[in-house]
Amino acid sequence: MIRYVRAPDHIAACDLGPATVILDYRSGRVHTLIGAAARWWTELSGTGDMSRPTALPPRAARTLSSHLLSTGALEDSSSKRPWAPPLKGRPWEPSWGVHEVRFALSEIPSAPVRWTLIGIGALVATLAVQRAGAKTASMARLTALVGAVNRRRRIPASPGEVLDAVHAVRRVALASPFRVACLEESVAAVIILAMLGKNARWCHGVAADPIRLHAWVETPDGDAAAEPPSTRRYTRTRVIPETKEPVTA
Repeated sequence: MIRYVRAPDHIAACDLGPATVILDYRSGRVHTLIGAAARWWTELSGTGDMSRPTALPPRAARTLSSHLLSTGALEDSSSKRPWAPPLKGRPWEPSWGVHEVRFALSEIPSAPVRWTLIGIGALVATLAVQRAGAKTASMARLTALVGAVNRRRRIPASPGEVLDAVHAVRRVALASPFRVACLEESVAAVIILAMLGKNARWCHGVAADPIRLHAWVETPDGDAAAEPPSTRRYTRTRVIPETKEPVTA
């Protein structure tokens, strides 16, 4: 009997060469497929037909598909519904384990007092939304929040305004008793800009060696605001608002 499956809209996949990374933008869960399993996902995306031969032996294919169905990376479909193949990630380059590492405490970033005060509310709102419900849906709540505030503001923020927003959040985060990493920081920065009547592009992506995720905010000219050069290694897998430009950062 033919069984069809599909990847839900909240799933994104990126081919990094040695591995294909599947990201769940509802739960934040990440799956990494290598070798035949990665080829299996790409082949399956073209048909959605579980009965067709693939790169994996039938038993292995059933085991992997069962796992992905149980975690929400795949769902049953009543008909053939192919989905987009994995995004082509930036060329894999060995880093030999060397990345930018802070040797000492960074200077406290400078930001206008008004922006910093607004940043307090923005960060509180971000953390509240992140924690206001099931942990398995925290990523969905945050991306929905970014989409909602960006839709209400159509005036693009200037590069300087985006930079001020990121710096304001980082100043506030220094006094936060809660974990504030790139995800929370970038969402709060977008909220600051929205509260000031502006919008900016929120990005989330993946890079290889080692496989890692990152979130950041871009200026209108496409530069990652207050980010190190290594951010260019990331392939954007989710952008809000959506863009038709190439997904590589």
